[in-house]
Amino acid sequence: MRRLIGLLVLTTMVWQPLMAGNTPVTLAKIKSSKTITLAYATAGAPFSFNKDGEPAGYSIDLCREIVTSLEKQLGIDDIQTEWRAGNTPERLSMVEKGEADLDCGTTSITLERQEKVDFSNPVFVASGGVLVFEKSGIQGLISLADKKVAVISGTTTERRLLKALERKHIKAELVKIKDTNEGMAALESGKADAYAGDRLVLIDQVTKSSDPGRYVMLNEMFSVDPYGFALPRGDADFRLAVNRALAGVYRGAAVEQIFVRWFGTDLQPSDVLQAVYLINAYPD
Repeated sequence: MRRLIGLLVLTTMVWQPLMAGNTPVTLAKIKSSKTITLAYATAGAPFSFNKDGEPAGYSIDLCREIVTSLEKQLGIDDIQTEWRAGNTPERLSMVEKGEADLDCGTTSITLERQEKVDFSNPVFVASGGVLVFEKSGIQGLISLADKKVAVISGTTTERRLLKALERKHIKAELVKIKDTNEGMAALESGKADAYAGDRLVLIDQVTKSSDPGRYVMLNEMFSVDPYGFALPRGDADFRLAVNRALAGVYRGAAVEQIFVRWFGTDLQPSDVLQAVYLINAYPD
């Protein structure tokens, strides 16, 4: 009996530190420091980008709503925001390493990524598109054979484009780039014959260009991706707080105002995106 009791005591002593190491800490850290660290993309307009030296976009506005909600949930005023810029792999690494509390970019939810980080409920549903010059004569994915296609390295866009090309037995050369600005530059300079990315991001780039008529978006879509905000893995309390904030946004008029602010009145949320808002507008 003494040996059994001793074993139980030893097991408890070993188990307690392990449990302590997995204790959710994000909300406590934010409440103590009154600071939250948010990762964002600098060239992912209209979702996440720099505008007049400040983070701006659809994802950024949603994250600002989350911060406001956290102030109410934690019973504190004026949470300070620290912004850290990076591309998708860099932002995911920041969250995984504890260098950022939340990723406010254009990050697709995948099972592979959930091995290292958790995600909020979906905040958008994007589709992959391919942008080319009208004079190029490229009219579909099949026309990309023996062409150079710029794509941001380490993204779901890259992986899903590769799979789409493989299914159609199309041999194209992928030109790895860091962000949207580099992708547009590759297309402009002739380094790439096409630029593959999130469809709405590409449309935004075209509308802001000096001559939108030069570009054509291929009709074929090679992927459909739900966006979410990456957050620390295993911190259920923080994930709940973030989802509670998003649910409040989805239940009210704020989500429509944010959508119109960044996509304009000519575009309407797709049926799939409206379903995302409706399904995730949980009652409190």
